[in-house]
Order: sequence, then C-alpha cells, then structure tokens
Amino acid sequence: MTVREIIGLVILIVGTAIVPLGWIISHKLLLLAGLFIGVGAWLYYTERMLKREEQLSKESTGSGNHGPAIPGDIHNYTGWRTGGRTEHFDSNSESGGADGD
Repeated sequence: MTVREIIGLVILIVGTAIVPLGWIISHKLLLLAGLFIGVGAWLYYTERMLKREEQLSKESTGSGNHGPAIPGDIHNYTGWRTGGRTEHFDSNSESGGADGD
C-alpha cells in the first residue's frame, strides 16, 4: 500500500467513526463525517484504479508470448455452436422429425 492509500484508509475510518457522533451531537459533525468518508474513499479508490489501469495496459501491450488461447467450450457443452439448440447424444443427423414430444 502506498502512502496515499494509507491516508485515504485512515480518513475513511475516521469518517466512519464520526458518523454516530454526528447523529447524537450535531448535524455539522455528520456533514464532516460525510466529507471525510468521501475524501477518504476518493484517495483510497483512485490510487487502486490507477494501478489497475497500468496493469491492464501492460498486459494488453505485452510481448505476446503467453501461448495460444485456450478454447472455452471444446465439446460444445453449452450448445452455442449449434445456435443454442442442444442435441441428444443418441440422436443422429439423419432423423429430421420430431421426437414425439
């Protein structure tokens, strides 16, 4: 964790701790708690989002030596290759009629 994330987390925790006092004592404290929660979440969350964007950009512009992509549905268990229609294992393609359902 960076210093910015730690500061944001501390401000977020302090703001959360002040919320009950704001309910009991004053609405000004409640507004201050809301401000702390907003600023703390912004400091904590934006740093993580920047790291995530950097990681994604590094992965997308990588050298490409990750190997071939693995197909997701080799045996057509989901039926997507047949347009969503499933076929029974005992049926053959020669019977074009209904099964009597």
